[in-house]
This record gives sequence, structure tokens and C-alpha cells, in this order.
Amino acid sequence: MTDPQQMNRPTPWGNRIIVVLFGAVLAPLGASLLYTFPPTEYSFLPCLFNKFTGLHCPGCGATRCCHSLLHGEWAQAFAWNPLFVILLPFLLYSLARSAYTMWTGNPAPGFRTPLRLAIVVLWVMIGYWVARNIPVAPFTLLAPHELSAANDDEPNSE
Repeated sequence: MTDPQQMNRPTPWGNRIIVVLFGAVLAPLGASLLYTFPPTEYSFLPCLFNKFTGLHCPGCGATRCCHSLLHGEWAQAFAWNPLFVILLPFLLYSLARSAYTMWTGNPAPGFRTPLRLAIVVLWVMIGYWVARNIPVAPFTLLAPHELSAANDDEPNSE
């Protein structure tokens, strides 16, 4: 007879298919679409929180930020969502660790995010959420905004 616990256990092949599907199909497809079609002209995923309240959530501007990062426009990416730019390396590291764990079935080597750090990041996100909705300078710089292109058109006279 077969053990019922083994029948409900996920196979490593199912996890590997998910990793390959995401890494080889969905991520490149999403990146190419985001590179080709600017979110300022084509609305991919409008923020429902912003739509209903008029306020910015911590993720508002992240799609436009990714578009700017794909084009190498670091300053504009930071203007769209500074917290996302700062947290992106950590998000990618966590995604790589999760993919490794899903692929091998073993815990990934390297730095494991402690629970305390995750709680600190959560509180930073809540503070960022509040601060970017305060309509007073310098907090207005935290809201998604497009940088002025006037300085790029004029050559330096010095």
C-alpha cells in the first residue's frame, strides 16, 4: 500500500516547472512588454487604492519604475518609486533564494532574512505609505512624479 502522506506531497518536478515557466517565459515576456510599451502611455495595472482614494500606496509607480530601470534611467526610476529602487536588490535576492529552494527542495545557502528585519521593512513601508501622501514639501517628492526634461534639452553654457 502507498502511504497517504506521500501521495499529497508535491513532486520536485512540479516546482521545477514553475521555476522554469517563470524564469524562461513569464519574466522575459513581462520585461520585453514593459521595455516596449511605456506605462505612462499604456495602463497595465492601475492601482485600485489610488483610483478609489486618490492616495498613493507603497507600490504606486513601481511599474513605471521598472520601465525606467529597464531603460537605464536611474534618476527617473527613483522619482517614480524610491522605496522600490532601494528594495529591488533584496527582492531579487529573495526571489533567487526561493527559486533555488523550489528547484532543489533544500534550503538555499547564504543570508536568510531574519523575521525582525522583515518586520522593520514592513514598518518602513507603512511609514513610506503615510509620508508619500503628505501634501507638503519635501514629502511630495516621495509621490510618483516625472522628472523635468528641460535640463536635458539645453546644453551647458559653462
